[in-house]
Formats: sequence, C-alpha cells, structure tokens
Amino acid sequence: MGGTPDQDAIAHLYGVRNGRTLSTWFRSLNYLRNVCAHHSRLWNRNIVDQPKLPSAQELGWTSAFIGNAHAQARCFLLLKMTCHLLMVINPHSSWPQRMRDHLLAFPDLGHLDVNLAGMGAPENWQDIWNTRT
Repeated sequence: MGGTPDQDAIAHLYGVRNGRTLSTWFRSLNYLRNVCAHHSRLWNRNIVDQPKLPSAQELGWTSAFIGNAHAQARCFLLLKMTCHLLMVINPHSSWPQRMRDHLLAFPDLGHLDVNLAGMGAPENWQDIWNTRT
C-alpha cells in the first residue's frame, strides 16, 4: 500500500490506507505539541511539517482541505486530525465537543482580520468536525 505492513495495519485502524500518510500526521501533531508546549502563537502559524492527506474517497472530510494550501498549512487541520484519531482511540471522550465549543466561542474579531478562517477552518467546519469518514 505505501508503508510497511505494520504501518499500513495501524493506519487501517484509523481509516487511512497508507501507513506513511498516517506517519506524516504524527510528525505534524508532534510539531503542534511542541508549539503548544512552548506557549507559542498557534492560530495563524504556518505548519512547517504539513501532513499528507488521504483522498476524499478514503476520508470524506479531507475534501475541505485538499487543494487548499492555506487550510493545509494552518492548525485547524491538525485539530481535525486529532479529533479523527481520538474518535477511534476513545469515542466517549469529551474533547471533540469541548474543542468545538471553544472554537464556537471564538470572539468576533473580523475587523482585525482575526477569525477561524485564519487558522484554516473551512466554511463548513462544524459539519465535518465530528465526522469519521
């Protein structure tokens, strides 16, 4: 498929066919963790180590990001990936709902050009937030 047989088997558990694709997710999430751990600005930071995305046929929610360089370079994609992984690891976790609520509480600072779009959230982000496929 693309990765080693073990990588592909693990990736398959998360709905991703290619183990190498999933490994790019983990590298990107490690970058996210480091930014957060060092209390750095995140919402409009370009993600240096961008993840590869499976096709929209494989994971439908990726269609909101494929072909959108801005969305692929910002942290919202990484938050959505975290949500996707967490829904497999612990489907009863309250984190996805709490993060959604936190994003909905984002103040209206459009006059300063500070908004969810700046962090790469697509217009339909609420529709794709809790989807697994």
